[in-house]
Amino acid sequence: MCSSDLSSLGGDLVLVLSWFSGVFAGDTVSAVHDVLILAIKGLAGGTLVVVFALLSEGLSPKRFAGLFSAAPAVAIAGLTVVVLGETTHTAHENAIGMIAGGCGMVAYAAAVVPLLRRTRAAGAAALALIVWAAVAAVAAVPVLLA
Repeated sequence: MCSSDLSSLGGDLVLVLSWFSGVFAGDTVSAVHDVLILAIKGLAGGTLVVVFALLSEGLSPKRFAGLFSAAPAVAIAGLTVVVLGETTHTAHENAIGMIAGGCGMVAYAAAVVPLLRRTRAAGAAALALIVWAAVAAVAAVPVLLA
């Protein structure tokens, strides 16, 4: 699961929690809107996952198929829903986060291979995760603060 997946899950959890709080506070219009956005995001993400999975069936070797299935589809679906339901500034910030997360993931992959040759898997994964966080922060923070 990559960072865009994790941020998407966090956003979905916030939407569900806001729906419950809106229902109990009597703000049902806002709560219904939040649930509708959540449903659209789920349908769009699921549809794009299927499309990317079908597209990746033609790739060889098959181990590359996963690269083009879940992460890009969820990122595109999430960004589409943000563009439709939020301001362009919010969409810009989400896109920056996705790009930074992608840069961090490339750094993680580059760091974990040599680390796996020297240490156990858990240690290599933990150290590479630190590399991922540092690269993602270096990529995102200057752009978001500007």
